[in-house]
Amino acid sequence: MGAFKDLVKEELLELFSQKKLASLMFFGIVFLDALGAISPEYLNRKITIFIPFPLLTVIYLINTRKVNAWFVLTLVLNFLGIYYFNNPYERYNSTGLIFHSVAYLVYCYILFRPFKNFSLKKVLSVLGPLTLLVLVPLAFYYDGIKQTVVFNATILYVCLTALYILSAVLVYVSRKTETHRFLLFSAISILLSSYFQGYNLFMEKNDLFNFFAVICFNLAHYLLCCYLVRQSKGVS
Repeated sequence: MGAFKDLVKEELLELFSQKKLASLMFFGIVFLDALGAISPEYLNRKITIFIPFPLLTVIYLINTRKVNAWFVLTLVLNFLGIYYFNNPYERYNSTGLIFHSVAYLVYCYILFRPFKNFSLKKVLSVLGPLTLLVLVPLAFYYDGIKQTVVFNATILYVCLTALYILSAVLVYVSRKTETHRFLLFSAISILLSSYFQGYNLFMEKNDLFNFFAVICFNLAHYLLCCYLVRQSKGVS
């Protein structure tokens, strides 16, 4: 009996170490949470909204070969951001925004730390299109943002999110490897999430945008986690 328990334990550990079960659980919870965002009368988000980041922490810790304490800190910060939002489309507050903003600032530190410098040409080639991708939607949402009581925190969030996107894309264009591709898709995901969330918060509520905002937000952090796990294993 003891040998059987050890075998089961070993198999479960192997399953988790391959991210199969943990990842399935993560995306299952995220999908339920996204459904709850558009159908709160059927699915209550009071539980599902808080599960993804603790689960992502587990995924990271059991897969990485070297724990990056800064990344673990960002997972805690993002969880606190979600906690203070509680329901992000009804209780819009500066505390949640600030926690998320600090998390994105730490993300930038994590990404830039291994790199000594970037060529000015590459920076400008990324900065130009990114500026348009940020400023054009911001112009559409500006009137709605002005009507909130947390204008400064919102602008801070937008700036630091944009800085993270810039950092991720710069790292990718500096070396277009499979591992760095996770960063590119993370940047795209958080950009799309910001578009969807901005439309819901500052223009009008849209169930489809609401659904994809939740999916893209969580996917962005999962992809960054995958990047750091692969990096810790020396996978290029």
